[in-house]
Amino acid sequence: MKQSCFKFASKHKIYLVILLTSLGAVSPVIAKEIYFKPSISIQTEYDDNKRLKTNRFNNIDTSAYGIITRVNAKVGARSDRYEVALDNQFILNRYKSTFDLDSEDFNFNLTSNYQLTERNNVSLEASFKRNTTLTSELDVNGGGSGIIQDNIRHEQWSIDPSWSYTLSSTQFLQMSYTHAEHNYAKSAVGSFVNYTIDNFSSSFTQQWTPLFSNFLSFSALSFKIPKIGEGNTESSRKTTEYSINIGAQYQITPTWSTSLTVGERFTKTEQTFQQLNFSTKNDVQGLIFSFSLDKQFETGKANITYSRSTSPQGQGRLQVSENLVASFDHQFSQKLQVSLNGSFNDVSTSGNVNDGNARTYFDIRPTIRWGFDKQTSLTASYRYRTQSFNSRNEQAISNAVIINFNYRWDKVSTQQY
Repeated sequence: MKQSCFKFASKHKIYLVILLTSLGAVSPVIAKEIYFKPSISIQTEYDDNKRLKTNRFNNIDTSAYGIITRVNAKVGARSDRYEVALDNQFILNRYKSTFDLDSEDFNFNLTSNYQLTERNNVSLEASFKRNTTLTSELDVNGGGSGIIQDNIRHEQWSIDPSWSYTLSSTQFLQMSYTHAEHNYAKSAVGSFVNYTIDNFSSSFTQQWTPLFSNFLSFSALSFKIPKIGEGNTESSRKTTEYSINIGAQYQITPTWSTSLTVGERFTKTEQTFQQLNFSTKNDVQGLIFSFSLDKQFETGKANITYSRSTSPQGQGRLQVSENLVASFDHQFSQKLQVSLNGSFNDVSTSGNVNDGNARTYFDIRPTIRWGFDKQTSLTASYRYRTQSFNSRNEQAISNAVIINFNYRWDKVSTQQY
C-alpha cells in the first residue's frame, strides 16, 4: 500500500498540487466545526453462485459463505463558506468457497467545496479505490463488464474539480472535469487492461417556474488504453466521444415529479497495431436518453428510471447500457422499514454489438431494516441475479441471503471561533 501511494505521488504531482492548493485556499477561513463520524458494519452472506458462473459449471461448487467487515471514519471541517471532508473505508472480505474470493479493500474519498462569492462556488473531489474484479466488474450499474475470470486486484484513482455560477435567480451554469486511472493486476486468466478517462462536461439550467426547469449540456470523453495484447498483436486504443443533451424536470404535483433527458453521441474509436504498422477506425452515432418518474408517499417513496448511456469498462471497450431500474421504500414505523429494488440491463459494445460481449443482466432485492435506535440497525435481504451472454446458450443464476449489522457512533465535534 505504501509503495502504491509513493508511486502515485511521483507520477501525479500536478494533481497533488491542485489538491493541496485547494485545501490551502480555505485555510484563512476559520472552521466553525471540526467533526469525526465513525461507523462499523458486519455482513454475513450466503451466495450459491457468487461469481455468476454459467450453467456449464454445474459440476463445480460455486457457492460461498462470507463475512464482510466494513470500518468507516469520516473526518471533516466546515464553516459558513466551505466544507472539507475525508471519508475512509476499510473492507475485509473473507469467504469459504472453492474459489479465492478473499480481499482487503480500501475507499478514500475527499470532498471539498468553497463559496468564493455569492454566485461562485468551486469544489474538488478526489478518490482512491482498491478492490477486485469481483466488485468492479459485477457492478453493472457502475459500468462493470460482468465478466469474472479471476479475483483480480483493481485500483482506481480519480480527481474531479468543478465550478458553478449563478447567472441570475433562474439561470445557472456548471462545468466539471474528471480524470481517472484504472489499473488491474496481471493474471494468467484475465483479459483486463489498464485505462485512463478524461471527461469534461458543462451545463446551462433555466428555471422557468418553481415547478419546471430545463437544461442544455455538453460533454467530451477521452478513453485511452495504452497497451492491449502482447508481441505482434500488441496494440493501443483510443476512444473519443462527444455528446449533447437537452432535458427538463417537472414537479407534476406535490408528490409526483418527472425528468427527461434526450441527446446524441458521436463516438470515434481508433486502434493502432504498432508491430504491424496499421490501424483501424470506427465511427458511431447513437441516441442516449434518461427518463425518471418519482412518487413521494407519506411514509415512503418510489422511483422508476429508464436510460441508455455509455461507459468505459475493464476489457477496454466502450459499453452501451440500456437500463431499467425501479425502487420502492416504505416506513412502517420508526424502527421498521422495507424496500424493494430491481434492475434490468441490456449491455453491448459500442460499434460492435456482435463481438460476443452483448449480455443481459437482471437483479431484484427485497430488504427489511430494523432500527434499534439512532445508532444501531439490522438489515436482512434476499438477492436474485441472472446474467446471460447473447452469443452463448448459457445462463448464470445467483441466489443470496444477506444479513448486515450496522453501528454508527455519535458524531464527535468541536467548535472554534
